[in-house]
Amino acid sequence: MKVFIGYVSLSGNTEKMAVNIRNQMMAVGCEVYMERLDTVEVDTLKEFDLAFIGLYTWNQEGLPYEANEFYEELDQADLHGMKVALFGAGDLSQPKPCGAINILSDKMKRCGVAVYSRVLKIDKEASAYDMARKCEDFADQALDWGSKRKKWRFLIWNRMQNNPKYQKTAYLIRRALDDYPIK
Repeated sequence: MKVFIGYVSLSGNTEKMAVNIRNQMMAVGCEVYMERLDTVEVDTLKEFDLAFIGLYTWNQEGLPYEANEFYEELDQADLHGMKVALFGAGDLSQPKPCGAINILSDKMKRCGVAVYSRVLKIDKEASAYDMARKCEDFADQALDWGSKRKKWRFLIWNRMQNNPKYQKTAYLIRRALDDYPIK
């Protein structure tokens, strides 16, 4: 499965979230591409099965300036049916925490993008351990949502790939399941 992770980060928290999500996707055998949103053409998202988009929120009113061009290009791109999960870091004590994510989510829905209903918002003061754990859980759940694969396939693959005794078996199972996907 091809996964794209795009993000913009000011303090580094959203970038850390993107790295945690990337690591989890790679651990379950996905092909992952990660870039900053200000270097990405929106049309390239069509090449991926699932995309994770991360934004920081500097103020409650708007998008980060690095994401403005990406936001504007959404109108011209045909992304109907594309599956996207959103995440970000911000001050969760505000009345509208991580407002930039809500703005992008609304625009994507208007453009026909399937947006995952669960949004990952992490406080800017969260510990590295809590952030990593929440990102891993979010990535697994978004992958289950955005994938036709069944959850047990990832569980088996995760456990078997790290055990030297079962590495060959894990490889053979993965090949068989990729060749004959479960509907």
